[in-house]
Amino acid sequence: MHNGFIGSWNRLRRKVENVIPDALYPSRVGTTDSEAVFLAMMGAGVEREPVEAVRRVLLSLCELVNEDAHRERTRFTAALANGHDLFAFRFAENDNANTLYFREDGERLLVASEPFDKEPDWTEVPPNHALVGLASRSAEIVPLPESSSHERKQEPARLQRVVARV
Repeated sequence: MHNGFIGSWNRLRRKVENVIPDALYPSRVGTTDSEAVFLAMMGAGVEREPVEAVRRVLLSLCELVNEDAHRERTRFTAALANGHDLFAFRFAENDNANTLYFREDGERLLVASEPFDKEPDWTEVPPNHALVGLASRSAEIVPLPESSSHERKQEPARLQRVVARV
């Protein structure tokens, strides 16, 4: 699942496609940024190290959207799962990140762009962070890197629980 966009796709499409390894490029059948980014993540090792692979691809994308002082907006909110573990990402460059929430309910990990019920224990994933839900473990929030274009230091994440939905 991917919700977002990668800068001016018409300008960046070919450059993003260059991030896809040659061995995986024949798997590209569509024209979307979602498919291109997913194949780039596959090439970066998402099956072995999901968070690190996504970090590497996001840094590459940040370089592309900021090249030649373009500073194009990018939003990347995505979820990956392998049948046991779940990884969800909330990231933006030169823009505000789309929302992402989670709730642990017993052994289940629920992830949504917005809380979908009035249960009080939804937690917002902070911008530029990943949610890591490994089987049989509590969910964990880990930071994603900010690109070199950011002049500010990333502040520690502050988790915000939704106390009540009206």
